[in-house]
Amino acid sequence: MSDPRPTATVARTTAVAVATGLNYGYFGAAMAGAQLFLTPRLGLDTTEQGSLFAVPIVGMLLGTALAGRLVMALGRKHTLLWMAVGATVFSAASPLVAELLWLNVTRFLLGVAIGVTSVVVPIFVAESAPTASRGRIAVLHQVATMGGVAGAFLVAYLLAESGQWRIMLGLSAVFGVLVVGLLVPAPETPHGLTLRGERATPALTPTGRTNALRELFGPRYRPVTLFVILLGTLVQLTGISAVSNFSPRIFEGMGFRGPFALLVLPAVVQLAGLVASLCSAVAVDRLGRRATLLTGTAVMALGHGLLVAAFVLESVDGWGTALGFVGLLLFTVGFNAGLGSLVWVYASEGYSDHLRGAGATALLLPNLTANFLLAQFFLGALVGLGGVATFGALLVITLLTWVFLYLRAPETKDRSLAEIHAYWQNGRRWPDPVAQP
Repeated sequence: MSDPRPTATVARTTAVAVATGLNYGYFGAAMAGAQLFLTPRLGLDTTEQGSLFAVPIVGMLLGTALAGRLVMALGRKHTLLWMAVGATVFSAASPLVAELLWLNVTRFLLGVAIGVTSVVVPIFVAESAPTASRGRIAVLHQVATMGGVAGAFLVAYLLAESGQWRIMLGLSAVFGVLVVGLLVPAPETPHGLTLRGERATPALTPTGRTNALRELFGPRYRPVTLFVILLGTLVQLTGISAVSNFSPRIFEGMGFRGPFALLVLPAVVQLAGLVASLCSAVAVDRLGRRATLLTGTAVMALGHGLLVAAFVLESVDGWGTALGFVGLLLFTVGFNAGLGSLVWVYASEGYSDHLRGAGATALLLPNLTANFLLAQFFLGALVGLGGVATFGALLVITLLTWVFLYLRAPETKDRSLAEIHAYWQNGRRWPDPVAQP
């Protein structure tokens, strides 16, 4: 069935997805570059360095928990708008004081805004975009995220000589202003308009929230809820956030030295991931979600295998560093071509309107919990256990993720939201096309 939308609305939806992706990507990676200059300035040990990445994730966990209530009370558009305003203010405030406590407080508040946004953007896209474009726009959001990450590393390199970490962090506010500018004239989604008059319904009361939780784990939605919870956990445990946050440290551990190697090479890796996301945007609506996911995850496993080999051959001139660079490149390319581009699609497609926010939260909460563990403890594991043990464990998890996707991930290409809901609610069986109205 065709699902036409005005061209201007589709273009605006794409622009919002891209701008929020740029904002999220730059915010996440700005500290990865600034960390090289903050660590000696503030005398940070590995635990304190980890807190710079872990504390915002705690904020994101809180934002994720609040997102469902906010999106029902304020609507999709206004929730995104106020979070973008908050992110702009906190980004500008974060580098004003050179103390670990101030950095962690402002980054916690930034994390709250980003956490809410991470839940609401897939809902906004799913409800605004036509069926044929949903996958492509979701992939473009990931492309923009990678662009923001690569941009953050390049900015860090350009400012490396002067060590201007304040500018590295403060530039996040520019992307926040861009998101605000796009959202102010944007309309509410059709589903959001429908729900606007229902803000006083039981969904906003304690009993209603309990009922929503019961629905998520009730017989109708339990299959898709368990799927997205496990998927959200596995996505992070493959190590993607650790690779992004600690790329300079990983390159340093493999023997690379100097600002170019520690900041530009991570940017090259992220740009390769961006290209992979663009390829995925073209291929996903032709090849389908399932094939894209399985291929991308297999490439991720190959990348981890090469990283293990790189640390084994660390003492062999040239071989360890070359294999390590290729390994990081393949892992990042595989993630952004598959899981990174499509993981949020399942949560946004699998639930009815009134549960879509709660469904996105069900994916994001375990995702962020795993992200927190990696952010806080990955660097300590890399230093204490070594690269072979650390990336060997990530390789095993990535292989298990591939098996999980092979056994449980459905193909939703060219399926309407109604068909996808029926699949999950009817024992993972697609409805008879003849029976569809």
